[in-house]
Amino acid sequence: MSDAFSLAGKVVIVTGGTGFLGTQWVTFLRNQGAEVVVFDVQGDTPVDITDATVVQAAVDNALEEYGRIDGLIHAAAMDAVPGGASSATQFSPYEEFPMELWEREFKVNLTAAQLVTQCVAPVMKKAKSGSIIFIASDLAIVAPDNRIYEPGKFKDIAYVSSKAGVLGLMRAWSAYLGPYNVRINALAPGGMYNGHAPEFVEKVGKLNMLGRMAKEGEYNGAVAFLLSDASSYITGSTLVIDGGRTAW
Repeated sequence: MSDAFSLAGKVVIVTGGTGFLGTQWVTFLRNQGAEVVVFDVQGDTPVDITDATVVQAAVDNALEEYGRIDGLIHAAAMDAVPGGASSATQFSPYEEFPMELWEREFKVNLTAAQLVTQCVAPVMKKAKSGSIIFIASDLAIVAPDNRIYEPGKFKDIAYVSSKAGVLGLMRAWSAYLGPYNVRINALAPGGMYNGHAPEFVEKVGKLNMLGRMAKEGEYNGAVAFLLSDASSYITGSTLVIDGGRTAW
């Protein structure tokens, strides 16, 4: 059974591969023997996932180099850290939330996921094999508890809304690609510690059953499971990893 969890030799595209979560998954997958292709505007080979022409060229390059694409992780997202510089606008009262920012977040968090999937799907359909993981959020399932933020600050409504849309996108693609033996699932992770203020960490911990934020690396096992043959009969599902928050 251990071989079913193997990622050795698999070719996996990771969007947002230089971000906080993306970096963890790129490192982990490579340590497991996978060939990882990073799609990100940062790094040595920038890929703007909101540009269809650029994405198609990047997919073609990956296919030319490796001969196949076994997996895709949609890790790219705009998500402000509470208290950070970008949170000043992204945590605005909802009636004041800038429409330009709303459209930009949806373009990165949802539209780009559709665009990249459109480019990768034909490759997997032809191979009749593949696994795609959409990264959603626990906030795609439940409403944000704005009491954990500073007074006058509210969890980015574009982030919450676009991540809920990710689950719909995942289910539509899973139904569409199921006949081709291509599996599509989502992860709905809770908050992971990323240098947050101690007061915020304490508040978040009180929202879930384990009493803490996730630690770096704690989502790796779920990613490996969904990419590997161990999950060969799982598609159209959302794997929730939130310390029990949404079960409460």
